[in-house]
Amino acid sequence: MSWANDLSSFVATIVRLGRGAYPKITADHRPEPKQLLELYDFEGCPYCRKVREVLCELDLDFLVHPVAKGSPRRSELAQIGGTLQVPFLLDRNTNTRLYESDDISVYLNATYGAGVRAGWSLPVPSFIDDLNSGLASAARLGRGVRCRTTKKRSPLTPLTLYNMEASPYCRKVREALSELDLEYIVRNVPKGSPKRAELSTRGGKVQVPYLVDPNKPVEMYESDDIVAYLESEYGSGRPTRRRSRRTAD
Repeated sequence: MSWANDLSSFVATIVRLGRGAYPKITADHRPEPKQLLELYDFEGCPYCRKVREVLCELDLDFLVHPVAKGSPRRSELAQIGGTLQVPFLLDRNTNTRLYESDDISVYLNATYGAGVRAGWSLPVPSFIDDLNSGLASAARLGRGVRCRTTKKRSPLTPLTLYNMEASPYCRKVREALSELDLEYIVRNVPKGSPKRAELSTRGGKVQVPYLVDPNKPVEMYESDDIVAYLESEYGSGRPTRRRSRRTAD
């Protein structure tokens, strides 16, 4: 039921008290990384969530390599990083490779925060943050944890998702992308981000999620429509007719 799915996703957002809704710094107030940051993660991981929240609050874009349980990409992660563990951040701009959510968050703040720190406004012990993030994952009953595609795909150009980490609707799309093992670029557009103007120009309005699939090509709003499209094109369902841009509402 769509309403139950939406409700549990709203609960996850409430549990995290809206983390990832507003930026602590915006992209126009610091130099952009020349190369996209890369994150190996899966949507249901509570530690990965903590890193994605910081990335959104720093208004940083990044490339997601999903490695949900059963993903054939897990062997790639073990080879690149040395062990099978998430989250794993790869920053080619500084030749940095990092595990551990807290270490990654410290690095992102120091490197791209321009003196501003993303995170809780008040000091929160790490174990409390971990517990709280775990409760948010529990609210989704395992969505985004296990890969439903076990075969390696033909090379695809990564999809692009205009995203806000705190959005319950974006979460539904990210879960589907994780379960379908689809690589995608996150264009973070928290409230106040200057990239919202780009989204408005491209899609016709400021609304997330907004998916761009350059392989078809398709551009669309509305989480349920996006998930249905991803399932039909990249899941077990039959391909649907190609959707044109701005077909969301």
